[in-house]
Amino acid sequence: MAKARKLPSGSWSVNQFIGYDSNGKRIYKRFTAPTKREAEYLAAEFVAKKKRPVGRMTVGEAIDRYIESKDGVLSPTTVNGYRNIRRHHLAGIMDIQIDRLTREDVQREVNREAKLHSAKTVINAHGLLAAALAMHNPDFILRTTLPRKVKQLKRDLPTSEDVIRAVHGTPVELPVLLAMCLCLRLSEVRGVRRSAVEGNLLRIDRVIVTVRGAHIEKELAKTDATRRYVELPPHLRDMILASETEYITELTGRAIYGRFVNAMKKAGFEGVRFHDLRHISASDMHARGIPDRVAAERGGWSGTQTMQQVYQHTFSQDRRKADQIMSDYYEELLDATQNATRNIEMHESA
Repeated sequence: MAKARKLPSGSWSVNQFIGYDSNGKRIYKRFTAPTKREAEYLAAEFVAKKKRPVGRMTVGEAIDRYIESKDGVLSPTTVNGYRNIRRHHLAGIMDIQIDRLTREDVQREVNREAKLHSAKTVINAHGLLAAALAMHNPDFILRTTLPRKVKQLKRDLPTSEDVIRAVHGTPVELPVLLAMCLCLRLSEVRGVRRSAVEGNLLRIDRVIVTVRGAHIEKELAKTDATRRYVELPPHLRDMILASETEYITELTGRAIYGRFVNAMKKAGFEGVRFHDLRHISASDMHARGIPDRVAAERGGWSGTQTMQQVYQHTFSQDRRKADQIMSDYYEELLDATQNATRNIEMHESA
């Protein structure tokens, strides 16, 4: 229950959350009374009257309440994804009361969705539905046949040398190099700060994401595998410390992504995604004999499932060795690119 606050007039007011509008924006109702107790009573009475018996709750209401219950513990991007599903998917069953919902209803709706959207999208929507039903009607067990994900054909990715040459001198050079050389996610790149440099190490402890146009900064959990230190090649360390602002980039995620894609297209590489930089980094580590368990820690994966199906303890000595190997490798590539650029400039000025 929301807490009452005293207004300048002397009255007390409660802003009670009552749900979401069609755009996923939170809706509040204000209750005002001469005393704090009366204001809170009015809000509590409204909530009590608004609640419906679980059996009469619709699928849409069940999903709304599930999202609301997780709002404070899930990441903003996850919550936003749930709200997008609520707005745009499973429309054929949203108004059915959950005590009248049948497995056939769900299967028919999944069949309809599968004709319109990718298997991944349908599976995610069904997952949210299953979670909401498990919370509000646990006796109802789904037995839905879901579409199978089509295995994507592997594309030939550019080499790390190709990427370094493509982005050299562009506004996204540093963000791209951080993503590839340190195996960072885009949200982690946006959270990199000068003050996070400690000697030759970079502390990865913050992310910035954009949800509905709002830029949200979030500290990574201290127990999360994504919170880590990574050794910096000297070139990258100097570039970060030379930044005129605390954060190494003020570009949005979309701007970084778009400029990177354009730079790669200009260099002759079509269809390359920003996330492919982590694939390139993982491939570079594998090619240099870095054990998967060490590569998983360096890249901030909670386990090695993405690279292997086995998780092992990472010894700090192995990790230090891996960091040194990769730091030396990328430093050599950056040196070569810088020297090549310098030679071209000298030749043109001669």
